[in-house]
Amino acid sequence: MPNIHVVSCDGRVFDFQVVKDKITIGRSKESDISLPDNTISRNHAYIIKTKEGYCLTDLGSFNGSKVNGKFVQTTLLKHEDEIDIGQTRLTFITASSEKTFLMNSILLAPEGAIEEEHLKVVGSSPQERAEGSQKLLAAFDSQRSSSDSSLGMELQGGPDGSKMRAEISSLERSNKVLFVLYEISRQLNSIQDFKELLKKIMDLIFMVIDADYGFLVLTGGKHGEGLIPMVVKYKDEKTKKEGQQIRASKTIISRVIHDKVALLTSNAMDDSRLDYAESVFIQQIKSAICVPLWNKDDIIGVIQLDSVRLENQFTKDHLELLKAIGSQMAMVIEQASLNEKIRDEERMRSRLERFHSPQVIEMILQGGQEDLMEPKDLTATMIFSDIVGFTTSSEKMPPREINMILNQYFSKMTDVIFKHDGTLDKYIGDGMMAVFGAPVEKDDDVQRAISAALEMRQEIAALREQLSFGIKLDVRIGINTGRVVAGNLGSPKRLDYTVIGDPVNTASRLESIAQPNQILIGEETFKRAKNTFTIKEVGLRKVKGKAAEVMVYEVL
Repeated sequence: MPNIHVVSCDGRVFDFQVVKDKITIGRSKESDISLPDNTISRNHAYIIKTKEGYCLTDLGSFNGSKVNGKFVQTTLLKHEDEIDIGQTRLTFITASSEKTFLMNSILLAPEGAIEEEHLKVVGSSPQERAEGSQKLLAAFDSQRSSSDSSLGMELQGGPDGSKMRAEISSLERSNKVLFVLYEISRQLNSIQDFKELLKKIMDLIFMVIDADYGFLVLTGGKHGEGLIPMVVKYKDEKTKKEGQQIRASKTIISRVIHDKVALLTSNAMDDSRLDYAESVFIQQIKSAICVPLWNKDDIIGVIQLDSVRLENQFTKDHLELLKAIGSQMAMVIEQASLNEKIRDEERMRSRLERFHSPQVIEMILQGGQEDLMEPKDLTATMIFSDIVGFTTSSEKMPPREINMILNQYFSKMTDVIFKHDGTLDKYIGDGMMAVFGAPVEKDDDVQRAISAALEMRQEIAALREQLSFGIKLDVRIGINTGRVVAGNLGSPKRLDYTVIGDPVNTASRLESIAQPNQILIGEETFKRAKNTFTIKEVGLRKVKGKAAEVMVYEVL
């Protein structure tokens, strides 16, 4: 029976046993796997049992679903597939053997297999980093002075040749360490790709510390319960080949996170601090160093180096060096996190700017776009506008001139809609549709919609005088208010933000019966605007798609 190992964004780690043929995943409390993550949809995805096996299907969610780092719509799941839904990671496990070991260890993927999207943390303070680096540099300067002194004694007939060689070796190592610290600082400004930067730093660590493998793990929650591997480094290709399914011991990592101390063990399998963990014995870890990455008082991750060779034991010097590098690693993570956050916001802002005013965009970005953009019932006011007779007039015009006129027209109209905090729903040929009250309802939606329509009419008059193509630019405008469903609607491959419902259709019908440069509104719109604008009653009118006549009013 399959098992799903879940590491949620709030730090919870739990296992879900697949006992039904269909498992739903989402933010809704009714979902089988309910996740408290605002970046996922209420009904985000499901896993269903088929003849071929278990399939994951994304339900057209706003942010999508990933399997092993790639966006998918529907895919057949395999053993140990990594499913990323928002900031939550799920591991699909079909094998029942070694379950205890699997749940008490972390699968270390090969280099480059971890996606940057998991980065949601910040680094340690500049003061802590500076103090750690200065302390280490002072120690190495002292060591170098000692080496220089010993070398001078050797030249004067002091210690024997073996001691001299040891001192020279120590001096070379000190130089290597200083070079590594310098290179880490330099790489911060020279490498833009975050994953490449982390791999480069791990390469530099291996230059000065002889380990069989090492890795960087970030915590997925405030208290470190969720653990996300970010980069793995092997000593050589042979070690990498033999360690494809290597797993890091959660016992060591948990000890560092919960005790908030760096850990050095020269004999891991006989170390009582590790409670003789099964994962340590299975991995045959002889010596290990694990240091925390700090963000003020919180641990945001760890760096760990392991050795499986009896003759290769780590020392306190190695521990101090890794702690110093760890403080610089935290700075790398902090900078990358800020950069990614800025890029995400820029991508979201660019996508929203096509449809929403700057004020609405700010509300969406600050309040969580998933909540605002999901389909929901609300009261909105719709505007439909259309150029009178444009299709007939454009038959005699070159396509380039038609394109130029429409671009000028839509540019002016869109600016007016955004000025009054409206949402551009769509362009429809030479017409357009706008919405006031979605995604955010306001008390003055109707007033702003009518004000926008009046200004649109003024802009049309000004544009009419500017055009020299001999076309008479007149528009019809229809406005209606009512309960609609608003949200991201469409197919899984394409989603558009729109509103649907009978009030939308009525607004479109009012526009179609309006005279040139006339603004017609419906009954509900009139009730909410009669004390603000000059409006006259037009009377009952028969509109397409309605069995009964509707009361129509004109805004003067």
